[in-house]
Amino acid sequence: MKNKSFKIAPSILAADLLNLEKEVKQAQKFGAYRISVDVMDGNFVPDITFGPNLVSQLKKILDIDIEVHLMVNNPESKINSFNQAGADVLTFHYESVNDSIEKIIAEIKNVNCRVGLAINPDTEVNEIQKYLPDLDEVTVMTVVPGKGGQKLIQSCLLKVEKLVEIRTKLNLNYLIQIDGGVKKENIQSVIKSGADIAVAGTSVFNNESVEYNMKSLLNSL
Repeated sequence: MKNKSFKIAPSILAADLLNLEKEVKQAQKFGAYRISVDVMDGNFVPDITFGPNLVSQLKKILDIDIEVHLMVNNPESKINSFNQAGADVLTFHYESVNDSIEKIIAEIKNVNCRVGLAINPDTEVNEIQKYLPDLDEVTVMTVVPGKGGQKLIQSCLLKVEKLVEIRTKLNLNYLIQIDGGVKKENIQSVIKSGADIAVAGTSVFNNESVEYNMKSLLNSL
């Protein structure tokens, strides 16, 4: 049975950067909810990836939203540049913040972006519970952040169930996204956990066509 409310957000971390325009347009055409851009600074995670200029270029060619996932230290320093580039959602990591979480949430809302908070596999939901009423989204990392192609950590889906429980109990409205290791073989367990969105990297961008991969994922819902 198809789950029409569940959404796929392809991550360009796995895309062919020499053919990026073609690949993201294909993802959009064949049902992507939005595009996820992983921003890595070489400190919070080992790799270094994309900057605001890429986001602004993507905004010129896409009609769907762009989530900027800040895998960086001091994420507050990146808010204005990525907002100006056209990010629709700014997600930052609970573990990356030395300053006030509340302050960063307020700063993101102040520039009219939706705000997401991500938690790593070793962070528990109770550590972020007090922030939930102020969030538009929560991203549960189901792999260790920083590298594509990892296997989904099934135990992390228990956090999704907890977030669903809290959302219902407190009548909150945040969306729940999972990020890492999603493929057609495990997407039913992701849906069953109660997640609303799944970031998909290598399951969308690989040796097969984006059309084939998007259709395979969506047909697995």
